[in-house]
Amino acid sequence: MSETVKLTINGRETEVPKGTNLIEAARTVKTKIPHFCYHRDLSVAGNCRMCMVEVEGMRGLPIACNTI
Repeated sequence: MSETVKLTINGRETEVPKGTNLIEAARTVKTKIPHFCYHRDLSVAGNCRMCMVEVEGMRGLPIACNTI
């Protein structure tokens, strides 16, 4: 059985497989995180910085495409 992680995005709770990045996790609760250089079938470049998000308990603004 695959491990899952519970998280809350914009007040909506969701459960996703461990290792899911925040862009894909947000999609499960119908929330779109703007991005330019991310594609789920390619390696993460993280160059555009368009997908920066606020994560409770984290310093700064991490990029959602590379935050698991």
